[in-house]
Amino acid sequence: MAAFAAGLLLCRVRVGESCAPFGLASMAAGEMAGIDPLFAGAGVVVGAFLSGEPLWGVMIAAASFVLLIRLMKVLVGPVSASARMLVFLLCEMAVLPFQMVLTWRSSAYALLSLALSAVAVVLLNRCWGLVRCLRRLSVLQEGEQLLLSAFLGLLLLGMGDFAVGGISLPVILLDLFVLLVTLTKGPEGLGDAILAAALLTFAVEEGALLLGVTALCALMAALLSPYGRAYAAGAFLLTATVLAVFLGAEGSTWRVGCTLIACLGALVLPREWMARLELMLNPRLYGERNGAEAMERLKRRLAAEVEECAHLCGALSGLFDGEREGERFVVDWPLGAARRVCVGCEGRVLCQREEADFDKAVLHLLSAYDRGEPVRPLSPMDSHCKFFREIMASAYQSYNQAFVHEAGLRRAAEQYAYMNRQLCGVSALLSVLAARLREDRWGDERVEGALIPYLIRRGFAPLSVDAFYPGGRLCLSIRVGPQGSESGAALAAAVGKKLHRTMRLINQRREDEGTVFEMEALKGLTARMARISLPEDEESVCGDETGELRMPSGKVVYAVSDGMGSGEEANRESRAAINLLFDQFRLGVERELIYENVNRLLIARGEKEVYATLDAASIDLVTGEAEMVKFGAPPTCLIRGGNVRTLSGEALPCGIVDEARPYIRRIRLRQRDRLVFCTDGVYDLLGKDMEEALKRGAAAPLDRMAEELMAAARDRGQRDDMTVMVVEVA
Repeated sequence: MAAFAAGLLLCRVRVGESCAPFGLASMAAGEMAGIDPLFAGAGVVVGAFLSGEPLWGVMIAAASFVLLIRLMKVLVGPVSASARMLVFLLCEMAVLPFQMVLTWRSSAYALLSLALSAVAVVLLNRCWGLVRCLRRLSVLQEGEQLLLSAFLGLLLLGMGDFAVGGISLPVILLDLFVLLVTLTKGPEGLGDAILAAALLTFAVEEGALLLGVTALCALMAALLSPYGRAYAAGAFLLTATVLAVFLGAEGSTWRVGCTLIACLGALVLPREWMARLELMLNPRLYGERNGAEAMERLKRRLAAEVEECAHLCGALSGLFDGEREGERFVVDWPLGAARRVCVGCEGRVLCQREEADFDKAVLHLLSAYDRGEPVRPLSPMDSHCKFFREIMASAYQSYNQAFVHEAGLRRAAEQYAYMNRQLCGVSALLSVLAARLREDRWGDERVEGALIPYLIRRGFAPLSVDAFYPGGRLCLSIRVGPQGSESGAALAAAVGKKLHRTMRLINQRREDEGTVFEMEALKGLTARMARISLPEDEESVCGDETGELRMPSGKVVYAVSDGMGSGEEANRESRAAINLLFDQFRLGVERELIYENVNRLLIARGEKEVYATLDAASIDLVTGEAEMVKFGAPPTCLIRGGNVRTLSGEALPCGIVDEARPYIRRIRLRQRDRLVFCTDGVYDLLGKDMEEALKRGAAAPLDRMAEELMAAARDRGQRDDMTVMVVEVA
């Protein structure tokens, strides 16, 4: 039926008075696309017969083509496309003498009709192919869309000026097509709309007026298409109405009614149809949607693989379960050795008639021997036993061996427990990572696309902008070229002004192509730091080190470390302790394991006995909760409302023994709270006077407070590396 209707309509499109090249071309193109030419041929014949003057030549050419193709299939079999094209051109050329009058004008129309037929067969063949597989197509390229727009324009042209009660059906269909194209493609759809309207202008009396009005209405609808269908349809109708009033009654009689019907038709289309049409007509949107779906599939696959690794680590942790039955080697081994000495003794029947008492006597004598007390036979032992010395020597030797053996077992159990904790921690970390892979957004093209031109206009030189949402919070990674501004604060302020958010600068690092700034949307508190360090020897390097780590989701970690001694080696140990701490936080290791890992890793990397103190504070800027951690560090002072409070705790430094555990204390910070950290070189000199010094400068700026505290300590005589770090929460 579609082939019949297309042949009927296209046959009405004439070149001159007697040529209808598109009708014949649709029949030939349909046959080449696998459609029975009988239906298209019937449409061509009916269309030629129903035209004002029956086109006998067109009807004869259509009938001849159908008949010849049928005969060739019967006699020869399958016919190639080039052979069918040749038959079509021969049929049309054969009837041209009967359609034309021997004048230059008629001859020119005949030759033009022949050329248009040849070109139209190729194009319409492609159109039929697109129409037949339209359901299976996901997206139409620009060339295919223009081809279908031209096909629609030819069909509308074939309808002519078909109107009922002053309402033109071709104009209604044209307006509906223009609205749908501009709604789905925006300004990019103006070309398709104008092409279809341009073809229809040949069939209506006010062709130029129709083209101009359609172009203006399409432009206004395209500009408002991002705001929704109602706005675009309203703009289309309002523009048509204004133009009709401006042009007078002549334009209003045929345009406004058609536009109103087309707008109503566009508004009542189901939302699913519009979404499907938008994907099909907008290759860019289809690419973005397809890319987003591919990214989601990748995220799900990665999350599943990470979860499998988490389950595997959890299963492996069971291999290092430290819960075993208690061993009694220090009891069983010496008692067994003592009994073996008595095997050849005839009197053992009397001495060991009560085995429990004999065992208690042996264990009591071993304990007394350890304390350095005299050792003599105890009841029920024979007081004149000649094997007593051998019994005690053998028991004591076995006792020592058992003690060493149990110490090794305890050491192994501790290592097993450590491995168990690490594997459980890795499993938990991988589980959290898998959840983030599923839940976090990896990109926001809207934010990225809006920031790049804005930053360029503000004088920056952004090479790339990456927007992502860890934990649901907006984070940005902006790469700025060497010729752009290197002020992180200015860049964060510019980004915040564009996004209407307050941005916090997290990190800034140099790369070959420029500088990378990492920032996040601010919620809750802010924190800033001031620090000052002085080496013991002015010509050397300070052995102390400080650090700041800002992480997404409003987490910040501050740390001060004092390496053993002073100079380059001490600074290297201090820096290593802080880097190990920050690496653990950055990876998301569980808090219970972070500090143990820092201690053990610092031991593992040292070629000789070195250690470093570590004083750190992990602050959650959303809730204000802070975790204070000390590995052999001096007290920290909390300044709140002019009052000074000392936070101290005893613990060994990092890097001495595996069993070293930090002192941990949790507090909740408020706005304008300050934390003052210092190393031994400052605290040993000031001592309790440190609180008085801080009270006097509680209202001073951070830099000034750090400098005054350092000056107060230095006035008492510097004997070590000195470092002061002041952190303020606001």
